[in-house]
Formats: sequence, structure tokens, C-alpha cells
Amino acid sequence: MATAWPRSAVVYGQPTTLDLARNQTYRTGSKRPGESVQSIQRIAPNHDRFSLPQVPLEGLPGPVQESPSPLLQASPILPPVNETLEGARTFVDGQPLPLRAVISSTPGPSQNPLLTLRHPVYGLPPKLVENLEALGVHAIYPWQSSCLLRRGLLTGEQNLVYTAPTGGGKSLVADVLLLKRVIENPGKKGILVLPYVALVQEKSKWLRFLVEGVSKNVDEVPDGIPNPTWRRPSSVVCVSGFFGGSRAAINWSDCDVAVCTIEKANSLVNAAVEEGKDAEIAVLVLDELHMLNDEHRGYLMELLATKLMSLESPVQIVGMSATLPNPQLLAKWLNAKYYIAKYRPVPIEEHLVYDHAIYPTANAKEFFRTATQLTAGDAVPTQRPQPRRTISKSEHQEFQNPLSNAVVALAVETALAGHGALVFCSSRLGVERTASLISDALPVNDLDQEILNQRQDLLASLHALPSGFEATFSKTLPRGVGFHHAGLTIEERTLVASAYDTGILRVMVATCSLAAGINLPARRVILNGARMGRDLVGPAMLLQMRGRAGRKGKDEVGETYLCCQKSDLEAVAQLLEAEMPPVESCLTPEKRGVKRALLEVIGVRMASSKSALDHSVCSSLLWHTAEHSVVAEMVDKATKELLESGLIQLADHENCLEPTRLGTAVVASALSPEGGIFVHSELRRALESFTSGLAEISWPTFRNELDSLDESGLRAIRLIGVSPALVNRLANSGGDLKENNPDEIRLARVYRRTYSAFQLRDLCNEISVHEISIKYSVPRGHIQTLAQTCHGFAAGMIKFCDRMGWGMLAAVLEHMLDRLRAGAKADLLEMAQVAFIKSRMARIFWENGFKSVRALGEADPQSLVPVMMQAQARKMRLQGEAAEKFKEKLLARAEIIVNSATRVRERQQQVEWEEE
Repeated sequence: MATAWPRSAVVYGQPTTLDLARNQTYRTGSKRPGESVQSIQRIAPNHDRFSLPQVPLEGLPGPVQESPSPLLQASPILPPVNETLEGARTFVDGQPLPLRAVISSTPGPSQNPLLTLRHPVYGLPPKLVENLEALGVHAIYPWQSSCLLRRGLLTGEQNLVYTAPTGGGKSLVADVLLLKRVIENPGKKGILVLPYVALVQEKSKWLRFLVEGVSKNVDEVPDGIPNPTWRRPSSVVCVSGFFGGSRAAINWSDCDVAVCTIEKANSLVNAAVEEGKDAEIAVLVLDELHMLNDEHRGYLMELLATKLMSLESPVQIVGMSATLPNPQLLAKWLNAKYYIAKYRPVPIEEHLVYDHAIYPTANAKEFFRTATQLTAGDAVPTQRPQPRRTISKSEHQEFQNPLSNAVVALAVETALAGHGALVFCSSRLGVERTASLISDALPVNDLDQEILNQRQDLLASLHALPSGFEATFSKTLPRGVGFHHAGLTIEERTLVASAYDTGILRVMVATCSLAAGINLPARRVILNGARMGRDLVGPAMLLQMRGRAGRKGKDEVGETYLCCQKSDLEAVAQLLEAEMPPVESCLTPEKRGVKRALLEVIGVRMASSKSALDHSVCSSLLWHTAEHSVVAEMVDKATKELLESGLIQLADHENCLEPTRLGTAVVASALSPEGGIFVHSELRRALESFTSGLAEISWPTFRNELDSLDESGLRAIRLIGVSPALVNRLANSGGDLKENNPDEIRLARVYRRTYSAFQLRDLCNEISVHEISIKYSVPRGHIQTLAQTCHGFAAGMIKFCDRMGWGMLAAVLEHMLDRLRAGAKADLLEMAQVAFIKSRMARIFWENGFKSVRALGEADPQSLVPVMMQAQARKMRLQGEAAEKFKEKLLARAEIIVNSATRVRERQQQVEWEEE
């Protein structure tokens, strides 16, 4: 169920830059609260002259002054001349007329008592229900009640696979089952698996608010416990997020609910099985279950569920998705009941936009028929469909393309009506260009002063980020238009998404990654073309994007507009008419999943014989989708390859399999067998540092970095296979490396990894993300992603080295990991424990006399503000109210720094006392 929830209600661990920026001046209350929507709707309906916030060149908005009309005029959208009112949906002065169709209301607890979670049949703690109601969940849908009340689900005795449309409330069912198991079984744990880091972070905060004040059932100490040191478990429900490169405030052993990425969940389960703690796992929730089909990560999700089903202790498994074409098969695999819900609380109107006209398309078949009629030539006698509305052609050069004209007109119309619009584009550059066009065409008049202030605060928060901010925001945000893509930093993306979510921004332009990565619904979803990158959108991604239309409790309807050009029209029509591909196993030889599956099962000692291995394979989806004889041959072949590669070995007893030291290290580091063998070879050959991540290379920059190396650095470069002569030749010629065969591809990867290593080296040497971005011609968001990926990879490599007995190399890697995390040299690692003291900021403090945690803890926050201003990525000339607002934010951050330093110092003293 899509509900509103306060995103900043609870803070865990040390506050981050993002937490500070979010929690300062502008409000982050519930999702698009009614008050904010009401204030947004106080917009003049006419499109005459409007007042715009005056934006200085430096980007921070100053006092609001009268300004002329928008730079561009969005084309009006009109009904056809012969349009009748019956069944039509038109806009008058920017406001939509009511739908002619009557939308039946969802029944509530007054009609059916089972539609409230307070009903005793659900057995939920009153405080948990109160928290749900505080988040807007006062009643559940009939399908949710029917699903939850199926026999064995609430008691944890039955597994479940279910599917429901995006926005249909499927997450609430899993939340109830997950938390009920943990609350009723103290000492047991639940794992929630999500595909993306952003979803893990968002869901962790949601669940933390949900369990605030909720107590587990620990009233009685279990009888018959022989251990006199047994401690009563805490009654607090602890939730923690786990993903690559994260350093959670709560360890796996201390948390009750672990919200994880797929890779991290698999590692946690491996560790639990190996340590004999697998009986602590009570429930596993697999969100986005259709990702079993993903070629790169699907086999990990299957492997995770397969291992848990092979355990002697029962684990309740819950799988859900909005796009499951074959839930029956998955239910059979997971020994589960399945439930198919088609209910959407907010109906969706779908439209095709083509050649300045808008056509209604109630379903895929109608879309196909409409597209076929539109693409038919004059020689084919067919009646062309009648458009619902038409978009006037524009006189502006920027809007000569019908696609751009339609997207801007639809987005502006939505914003003027006081609703939210999501616009999806095919590329990062397309996102920024479209956002700029929409902001140029979006007038503002009599906008609520609070909204204008909140937009000023948003820009100030972006200015205060240590890694800088995207300059285009200065143009688009004051007019209520944000954008979101992978080239932005994590802090930028989250701040802008939160501002859109709370109604501060009315239009969000994004790449398709936003559709799957963050839950941001909108009244209207607009697809700018049918391609994401060079390829046509897939049916699952198309469904994800269109499913964002409609907000429960805010909109009476959702609208989707697929804007197409003629060359893509027919292909998209066929795509929509095609059935979703069935979910199949990725544990196949061509996808290399089966070898890793067998290695992990043997590596964590779940199977040590051929019969035990066969039993484990019988629990896989592969067993249900392929001929059993074929599966047996695959297992035999993969086992033989693992033996030949030295990852497993035959023990003294005949047919007894056990992992080698290398095999154990590969499993512990979460590498694939092929990746583990490669890393082992590289580390053993050179025992040198490593990088992970690929980047497009600027050869002149590469040459400059080589020229700056000393003799030892050049020796290391040559050792890993880099030729300075080749780099110099490519820099002079402007060419690039060939990648036509395996050897050339391998060599290209060496050069890309080296180029990425230069960027990571600069991060460790206190060069800001902003400067590195300019130096290497790489977006700041990509540098952050590289560092985050390296965090996770390095953590795995430390475990790898520990298992291999390479303690010295593990210590070196751990030191470099700390430096990369802090973005600082070794002398600043202690200070880097303080909130917001990273990289350049740490060095600036050091140079200004604050050389220890104690010095920071004893400092006056006012004295830190001038020092912090020196550390900003861009020098800003701010005056008046803008300058004061910026200083206020720095002062608030300085107070947090002092408090954090005090806590760090207290922890250090506690350790010193314990060691005495």
C-alpha cells in the first residue's frame, strides 16, 4: 500500500551530510502532505505574466522579485474541434475536469471488520498498528486481508508468492509477515532482500519508524536453559541496512531485521550457516522476485532461497513482484501458496502521444491497433483513430521536434494543475536538457511563499554539500523542476527526490533507473520516447515506469503518456502486445550460476557428499525448469571443474567433498569461482593493490598521471601490464584501444582499472570529488559509485586474504579501505571518525589548528564556521539573506561536528579504561 511516512523521524548512528541537509530548514514531513498540495494548488489558472524567483549567477536564490514571462511558451493542449463532452477528459485553465466514469470506493472497516489491522485475527501489537496509522495506513485492502488470512501465513508455517500491480499495496503484506515473525520470536531474525542500494536505504528508514516503540515478546525467560550466562534478549526491534561498502551502526549479530541487497543477503546467510547460526533466521522476504531472470544477479537470489530451503530449521519465505508471469511455477519451487492481485487503488489512464496528438489506449491490444492504424500508409485503406486531444505546434525552435513539444506541454500542464509529473528520458544528457526546457516554459505566479523558501533552502543544502553540486539545478529548482540520474552524487539524488516527494518540486525528470530504484509516484508519468539508451525499453521496465502513475489518497486517477516517434511506434506496439517472459533459473552452464551454487553449498559445509549435493540441487528452481537428467549432468560437470580448479577437493573418505583453502576464501569474499581464481592469481603474482570499476579513458589525462609517477610507481604500472609508450601514442593520435578479441578485451580492462585506480588514489589523497570529476572528465556520481563498489570489493578481499593466511596484505588493504572511506591520508584517520569530517574538510581543520578529536570536541561551533567555508568545493559570492542562510546551515553542521567529536572522544576514553 502506498502510504505517507515521515522520512526523518528517527536518526541512527552518526548523522551524515545528507541527514543534516535534509533536516535543516525545509520540511520533510509525510509524502506530499495535504497542506503542501493545497499550497501548491494556489496557482493562478491564467498563463499571463508571472513572478519568478530571481536567481543570482552563483546559483543561490536571492529575494523574490518581479520577472517577465517564461523564456519559452509551452504549447497549449486542446480538445479536437468535433470532441463531445461525453467520456472526454479536458482541462480548463490548467485544472482537470472530473472524470465521467464513476470510480468505486474501496470498502473500509465499517463494511468489513477484517480490513483493519487492529482486528485480533492478525495478532499485531497495538503500538505497531499505531505506527502504521501514523503513516497513513488506517485500513487495508480486501485482497491484502484475503492474502494474509490464508492458512499458515500469519503463523509462519507456510511460504507465500504473490503478485500485485505497482502501487497496489504489496509491500504491506510482506512487512506484516516479516515483523510478526520477529516480534513473536525473540532471538530470531528476518531478512528483507531488495535489488538496489537506494531501496535498501529507504526501506530501512521506513521499517525503523514502523517498529519505533514496538516490543518483542520477551516477558518470560525460557525454561531449561543450561547456560547460566544466558541474557534476556532486548525487547527493542533493531533494523539495519546492509549493502556493499556500508558500515552499519548495528551488526548482523545484534539486529533483528536485516534489509539487504541481493549480494549482501547471500553473504550474511553464508556466514550464518558456516557459524552454525542459521537456525536464527525465521523469515526471508524476496522483493522484486522477477529479478530471478536477471542474467548477472538472478542466480544469487535463487541460490539464497535454495540454501535456506535446504536447511533443517524451517524458514518462512515470502516472494513478491509486480511482474510475475508464472507465479505458479515459483510457488511450486518455494513450496508456497500463491496469490494474484490485480487491484489498483488508483486507476490509470494510458495514452499514446504521436505527431502532436494524444490517443487513449485502454490496454495493450488497443495500443497496438492504434499504432498500426497510425503507421499504415495511404495505400492501405484504414480509418485513422481520432485523438482525444491535440498539442498545438510551437513557434519556438526548441520545440520543433514533436516529442520535445509534447513532453514539455504535458509536464507544464500537470505542474500548473498542482500535480506531480515524472518524465523519463533515455540518457543523462537528455534528462538535463529536458529539465531545462520544462523549467524555461514553466511560469510561476502567486506561488506560496513557503514553497519558494523551501526551494531556496534546497539550493542552499545542495551548495553546502562538500562534493559540490550540479550547476543546472540553479536554473531548474527555483521553478520547481528537478532531475535525477547516475551522474549526480548520492546526496544530490536523495535531496532532490525528497524535495519532489514532499511537494517542493512539481516535476522530476529522470532516467529509467529511478523507476526501479526509488518509490516516487506521480499524477502523470511521461515517457520521452520509447528507448532507454539505444535499446527499446523492456516490458518489465516499461511496466515499472508506467506503474508510478497515481498516488493513493492524493489523486483520483493516474495518467501515463508514451510519446513515440514514427520509427519506434510499431516496435513499441509489438512490445506491449508481447507477453512477459517467464521467470526461469539462471543456474545454467551458459550463465555460470551452477558452479558458484555448488561451491557455496560445499564451502559453508551444507553438503559434503554427492547425495547431500543432490538434495541441495533438488531445492533449486533449476530442478523445476529443466530435465532432471540434464541437471544431473550439469552438476557432475561443474563438480569436476571445481575439483580441477582447486576450489574443492576429495577428503580422506571416498566421495566426501570439502572446500580447499582457496575455495573457502572465494566463498567468504563473495566472488564467483572464475573471479576468485583470477583475483588469487593476481594477488599471488604481484601482491599489489587492486581496483574495481570501469571508466572511459581520457588518454592525455592518463599520460599526465603516468608522467607524475616516480620510478617505483612506473615499475608497478609496468608490472600490471600498462605500457607508457602505448598511452603516449594513444594520447597523441586520439585513438582508443581495440577490443576485438579476448586478449584485447583483457588488456583494455587493465587500462580502465588503472585509470580508475588513479581516481581512487586521488580520493585517498584528499582531493575532492568535484576536482576529480573535472580532472578525469567523469561525473561526480560515477566517482562515488566507483568508491562504493571498491568499498564492498575491498571488504571481500580482506576476508579472502584472511582465509588464505595473507595477514600482512589484509592489513594493508584494511588500511587503504579506511583511507578510501575517509578520503584522507593516514594522519587524519582519527578525525575522520567525526561526522562530516572527511577528505578536504579534515585537512582544512588540521591546517587551522584543530588537529585532534579532542580539539574539535572542545571547540566553539561559531569558530568552526569560517574554517568550514574554506572547504567548499566552489567559492561563492553570496550576499544578504542568501549568505545568512548559508551560514546558518554551516553553523548547524558545526554543532553536530562538536557533538560527534565529543562522543568519539568518550568512546576512545572508554576503550583506554578497559585496556588499563
